[in-house]
Amino acid sequence: MVFLKGLPRWRFHTAIQCSIGARLQPPHHRYYSASTASSEILTETLHAITDVKLAQLEKQQQSYELGKRALHDALKDEQRSRKRVQSLIDGAEKLPAMTPLGRDPSISIDNLRSFLEQAEFDASVTSDFLTEYESTINKKLDEQSARYEFAALYGRLVKEWTSSSGDSAQDGENAVGREEMHKQRTIWKEYVFHPKNLDADAIKSYLDQLFTKNDSNAVKDAFKILQKDVEDFQKSWDDEVHFKETTVTQCIKSILKDGALSDHKKAALNGFLGNGLVLNEIADVLNMRMASRASFEWSGVTTIEQRRHLNGRYRFFASDQDVLQTILMQYIGLRWATKIKQVLRRFISQTGVLKSTERTLTWDERRRRRYLLVGDNVHSSARSVESQENGYWTSQIFLDQLPNEMFEDRAGYSDEGQEYDEEYGRSSALSVTQGLLNRIRANVMMRRRLDKDTTVMRSDFKWFGPSLPHQSIFAVLEHFGVKGEWLDFFKKALEAPLVFKDEAGSAPQIRRRGTPISTTLETFFSEALLFCSDFAVNQRANGSRLYRLHDDIWLWGDSEACVQSWNALTEFSDVMGIEINEDKTGSCTVLAKGSKKTTTSSAGLPRGDVAWGFLRLDPETGRFSINQAEIDKHVSELSLQLKACDSVFDFIQAWNLYGARFFQAHCGKVAWCTGRQHVDEILETFQRIQSALFASTSGSVGLYLKQMIGDRLGHVPRIPDGFLYYPSTMGGLGLVNPLIDLYIIRDDSAKEPEIFMDEFFEAERKNYYRAKQRYEAREFGEKGRPIAEELGGDWEYFRGKPFMSFEEYIQDPDLTSDTKGVCYSNLLTTPEPRGVEISGQDKLKEFEKISPDDREWTDYETWVVELYAKEIIDRFGTLVIIEKGLLPTSLVTMLRNNRFKWQN
Repeated sequence: MVFLKGLPRWRFHTAIQCSIGARLQPPHHRYYSASTASSEILTETLHAITDVKLAQLEKQQQSYELGKRALHDALKDEQRSRKRVQSLIDGAEKLPAMTPLGRDPSISIDNLRSFLEQAEFDASVTSDFLTEYESTINKKLDEQSARYEFAALYGRLVKEWTSSSGDSAQDGENAVGREEMHKQRTIWKEYVFHPKNLDADAIKSYLDQLFTKNDSNAVKDAFKILQKDVEDFQKSWDDEVHFKETTVTQCIKSILKDGALSDHKKAALNGFLGNGLVLNEIADVLNMRMASRASFEWSGVTTIEQRRHLNGRYRFFASDQDVLQTILMQYIGLRWATKIKQVLRRFISQTGVLKSTERTLTWDERRRRRYLLVGDNVHSSARSVESQENGYWTSQIFLDQLPNEMFEDRAGYSDEGQEYDEEYGRSSALSVTQGLLNRIRANVMMRRRLDKDTTVMRSDFKWFGPSLPHQSIFAVLEHFGVKGEWLDFFKKALEAPLVFKDEAGSAPQIRRRGTPISTTLETFFSEALLFCSDFAVNQRANGSRLYRLHDDIWLWGDSEACVQSWNALTEFSDVMGIEINEDKTGSCTVLAKGSKKTTTSSAGLPRGDVAWGFLRLDPETGRFSINQAEIDKHVSELSLQLKACDSVFDFIQAWNLYGARFFQAHCGKVAWCTGRQHVDEILETFQRIQSALFASTSGSVGLYLKQMIGDRLGHVPRIPDGFLYYPSTMGGLGLVNPLIDLYIIRDDSAKEPEIFMDEFFEAERKNYYRAKQRYEAREFGEKGRPIAEELGGDWEYFRGKPFMSFEEYIQDPDLTSDTKGVCYSNLLTTPEPRGVEISGQDKLKEFEKISPDDREWTDYETWVVELYAKEIIDRFGTLVIIEKGLLPTSLVTMLRNNRFKWQN
C-alpha cells in the first residue's frame, strides 16, 4: 500500500534463541499487515490517511469549482456560439477534473474541434447544433462536480466512522453488559471449573461392547487394526523433524483463520510471516519444546474473552496466551485430528463393520430379478438413492469437522460467502448444513409419494464444548490406543490456568472440564468422542446413519429406526456425561399422502419442533417453512444492533452481516426440492422485516440510510440509490440487498417440485412395461447370445413363469432404481442463476475494466450495477462514482470486518 510506504517496519532480533521456557513477547512495531492487524492501529492509520486525502481533495475540488465558475463568468457575455463553445472546450480541458474531458469515452473532443472548424464556413453546422454540444460539455462539468461532492461525502463518512469509539453506545443495564452475557458466563464457569465424576467402569464396559467385544468379528478385527495404526503413529512421532519454516508459516495462517486470538496476538503472529530468519528461529525453539513435551507446563495465564455470536449465544475464546505454545498446540492438534480421521475412515470402510441401512435382496430375489430383468439393473445401481446417500454420508457428513489434510483452508459456519473450497474439494460447514436440510426435504417428498411415513428428529448436546468431561475424552482416546505419555500431555494441555479478560485482577482457575473453543485440539477431542455416538447408532439401530455435524444431530426414516437411534444416543450421552439439549431437540412424523393416521408424533421420541435457523419442519406439508416467531426475535435483535451503531459505516456493516447475510443463510439454500414457494416466502418475510424496522421510511433500508446520513452530517447532496448499493470498488457504500440473490435464481426454481416424482412414476412404468415386453418376446440376451446360454440353469427354472408385478418391480427403488436416483439428484439440484447483463457497449467496456480485486464480478454485483447504472451515469457521467486512489476505499473495506463490534 503506497500510503504506508514511509512507515518504518519493526525488526525482529535473534534474541528469540533464548531458553526454551522463555516467553515470546509480541514485538513493538508500527507496521502491521492489514489483513490481521490491530483494528485500533488500522483505525488510526485510516483516520490519518483520510485527513491527508480529504485535505488534498478539498484543495482539488476548490480549484476545480473556482476554475469552472471563472470559465462560466468569462463566457456569459459571449454571443457567438462557435466562439463560446471553442472557449468552453479550451477552458474545460484545463480544469483539474477527476476524469479529464479528453479521456471521457462518451464524448470526442477531437471530433468536436473538427465540427467547430467546419462551422466557421459551413452553415449546415447550425447554432442549435453547437448549443447542444455546449449543453453536453456543461453537463460533463457538472458531473465532475458531483463526483467531487460525493468523494467529499464519502470522506466525511469515513471521518465520522474513525472518530467514533467503535463500541456501541451503552447505558443503564447495558453499561456493564447484557444480563444474558453474565448469565451465560456463570453457566460456563460452573461447567469449566468443576470436574464431572463419571463411572469409569461403565465407560469402559460401553466401549468394550461397542468395539472390542462387539458381536461382529469384522468390527473386532477392524478395531485391532485401528489400535495398531494409532500405536504406530505414536511410535514414529519422534522420527521426524516437526517444525520447519513452512510448517510454522502454515500453523500461523491456520491459527489466524480460526479467529480465537485477540487482535494484539494476531498482529504479533502475522508479523512473523514472510520473515525467514524469525520463522526458522521459531521452528528451532518449537522442535526443542516438542522433544521435551513430557515436561510441558503452561507458561503464564490464558485470557478468556467472551464474544457474542450472531445467533445470540456467547462464545468463550482463549484470546491471549503465549504465541509459541499456541503454535505448538495448533500443530499437535492438526496432526492428531488428521490422523484420527484417517484411521476412523479406514475402520468403517472395512467390510462388515458398518451395518447397512437397506435390506439386502435374498438369493432367490436376486436370481429372479437376474432372470426377469436381463439388461436392466438387477441387484443394485451405482446411481441409486442408496448409493448417493452412502457416498454423501461418507464424504460430507462423517467426521465432517476433522480436516482431510493438515492445512486445508475451509470456510466455517460464519463464512456465509464461501460455499466450496476448490483446493480441497470441501463444502463449507454452513453449506453442508443447508444441503442436509434439502436432503431431508427431498427424502420426505419421495417417501410420501411412495406411501411411507417419515419421522425426522433433530437434537444437539447442551453446552457441549464447555461441558465435555475430561474423563470421557481420555477413556475414548485410551480405548483407541493412545498411550500414557500422550494422555498425560493432553491432560496438561486441557488443564490450562484461565482468567477472564475483564476480570484481570482475579486469581486464575484451572480448566477441569471442556475444551478450548476454535482450536484444533478441541476438534480432535470432541470428534474422537462423538464418533462413538455415530457408530453406536449404526450398530444399535440396524444400520441407521447418524447425520451429525459436530454436536448438531439429525435422523430421519422409519419411526422404529429413529426410536432405536434415539435410545442409542441417550445411552451414549448418559454414559459419557453429556446432556441432551432439550431446547433444540424435537421430532415429528410427516404422514404419507392418504394416510389415515391422525398424529404426527412418535412414541419413544422427544417432543418439540424440528428446527434450524429460521426454519421449522411443518409435519402437515413436509416442508421447511420460515418460523415467523424466530423472525420476530431476529427483528428485535437486529433493531437493537442497528440503533447501537454510532456511525453510518457501522450501520451498513451490521445490516450486511446480520440483516442480510445471516438472514439469508439461515433461511436455507434454495434447491428444486424447496420450490419457488420457499423463495417467495423468503421474499415476503424480508419485506416484513424491513417494514417492521423502517416504518418511518416506508419499509426501505435505503431511504432510512439516506435519512440517517442527512441527520448525522447535516447538509448533504441528493443521494442516488446506486451510491448506497454500489460496491466500494466503484465508490459506493456497499449496502447489501439480499433479495437480489433470490431473484437471480427465482426463475429457475421449481414451481411444482412434485413434478419430479410424477416423472419418476411415469418413467418407472415405461421401464416396467418395456422389461415385461422384452421378457415375453425375447429369445436373445443383451449380448446377442441365446437366453438359455446366457442364463444357464435359470432358464429351465423360470421358463414359462409370469413376469413380476409392478409392485415387485419397484419394491426396493432406493437400492435398485436408476430412475429414482435421477429424481433424487434433480430434487437436490440448485437453480441456475439467471442474472442480468450489462446493456450498452460503452457501459459494458467500462464495467469490464473495473477490477473487483482480481476476480470476476458476481451475478449479484452485476445486477446491482445494471439496476442503478442509469441514475449513476446521469449523475456522474460514469459507472465509477469516486476515482480509485482519491480516498482509501480499499482500506475501509478491509477495516470493516476487523473493527466492527456487536452490541453487548
